[in-house]
Amino acid sequence: MFVILDRHPSNQIPRSSIEGIETLQERFFLLQRESAHQKIAHIFILEGFSSSGKGSILQSLTIRLDPRKFKVYSPYVDQSEDRGYPFLWNFWKVLPRYGEFLFYLNTYYSRLAYLRSQKKIDLNEYDHRLLSILNTERILSKDKIIVHKFFLHLSKKEQKKRLEESKKKKKDWELSAYDKDQGEHYKRYFEIYDSILSSSRTVDSPWIVITSDKKEDSKLLVFEAILDRLEKTLNYDSKTNLQKINHGMELIP
Repeated sequence: MFVILDRHPSNQIPRSSIEGIETLQERFFLLQRESAHQKIAHIFILEGFSSSGKGSILQSLTIRLDPRKFKVYSPYVDQSEDRGYPFLWNFWKVLPRYGEFLFYLNTYYSRLAYLRSQKKIDLNEYDHRLLSILNTERILSKDKIIVHKFFLHLSKKEQKKRLEESKKKKKDWELSAYDKDQGEHYKRYFEIYDSILSSSRTVDSPWIVITSDKKEDSKLLVFEAILDRLEKTLNYDSKTNLQKINHGMELIP
C-alpha cells in the first residue's frame, strides 16, 4: 500500500458529485479566473498507472477553462531524451506564467519510474534526480507556482482488463513502450511508485492518491480534491460565487 496520508478511500463518492460534472467545471473555471487575478500559477501533475484514465480526466478538467490561460504538456516517457541538458530541462521549458494553469500528463516522475524499471540509471543517479525534482518543486512553491500532485492507482486486475480491451478494439497502437512495460511488470512498478511517492511527499506538494478502478468515481474525486486545494490556496469560495452568478449578481464571459 502506498504510504500516503492524503488518500481518498475508493468507496467514498465525493460530496460534490451531487452537483454534476458541469457544475464542477464551472467552479474550476471561476478558480482559474481568480488565479489569474491573484497572479498565482498552478501545476497539476496527473500521474498514475497505465490505463488509469488520466487522459479522460484531463479532458474533463480542461473543457470549460479559458484556453488562453492553460497549457498541457505530455511527453513520451520512454522516448524523452535529455540531450546533454539537466534531467528536468524538458519540463522547465513549459513552466506556466503567473496566473496560468499547466497540466503535466506523463511527468518527470513517470520518466524516473521508467528509467528505474529499465535499469537505465543506478541508485545514485536515481536519488540525484529525485532530489532535483524536490528542490525544483520547493522553489516553485515559494514563488507563486503551486504544484498539485495526483496519483491514479489502478489494481493489477483492472489494468490487465483495460489493456486487453485496447487490444480487442485494435487500439493497442496507442500504448507506448512505457505502457506495455507496466502491463508486463505491474508489481515492479507498484514498488517503484510506492518508493517515489513516499520519498516525494512534502508539506508544500503532497500526493493525493485516488483509486481509479471506477472511472467516473475517480474523475469526481480528482475534481473535488482540486477544487478544495485551490479554494484554500486562493481563499475563494467557488460554490458560493457560482450561485451568485447564477442568480444574476455577476456576469462572466
